[in-house]
Amino acid sequence: MIKLINFRIKGRFGHFLRADAGASAISYPVPPRTVLMGIAGAVLGLAKDRPQVALEPMEVALAGKIPQTHWHKAKLRKDPPDSLPYEVKRNQKQEKITKPEKATLINQEWLFEPSYEVWAGLPEPYHSELEGRLKERRWYFQPHLGLSEMMADLEYIGTVDAEKLTEGIYPVETVMMLEQVKPDIERIYSDKLAVNILRMPRTVSPERVFDHARYLMEREGRPVPVRTAGAYLAGKKVLMFL
Repeated sequence: MIKLINFRIKGRFGHFLRADAGASAISYPVPPRTVLMGIAGAVLGLAKDRPQVALEPMEVALAGKIPQTHWHKAKLRKDPPDSLPYEVKRNQKQEKITKPEKATLINQEWLFEPSYEVWAGLPEPYHSELEGRLKERRWYFQPHLGLSEMMADLEYIGTVDAEKLTEGIYPVETVMMLEQVKPDIERIYSDKLAVNILRMPRTVSPERVFDHARYLMEREGRPVPVRTAGAYLAGKKVLMFL
């Protein structure tokens, strides 16, 4: 049995850039495990690239539906403006001392009103500190949903005990690793579930080398019946870790 911190993360907008994105910046519909690790690191005040080392043993489960999306045009500058000269005359005009800036427009897929429920178990002393900071709404750095402009709000729900279940068929309410489950196809069809398969980052090294995994989730966040040996019972919900 393990203790998990249960909290909700939400915001007005979100964008989790896909690793295979090309000219258009498509987003994952949910935050990958690496993003959740970074959010925990922001709350704890860990330095950049430190969470993937200090928090790597963390167990984290994620539930929520796929948000609506909107394609937004973002202007990115390719070079900085020209620097000012050492001598500036009083009657000198601005256009004579600057050069045109090169810029490009790209399409970004923004998530509207993203909201996810998270269960996290961290190694100590980070687990206790994260629990206290979430209770008091006292995060060290402002957490965000992919981009620094997209601020996130964290809401502490509670701390629950999670008990490992024996192998069997369970209605799993969280995003689950595909290799750990065998979906009950007949029940999925009869319940008219919209199941999506995702490939998302799971771990990242200090050199920013990512390891990916395939995941299964339901579009509206409804429980998906699967046979698995990796399910946990937390309160009344059946979870699986990312």
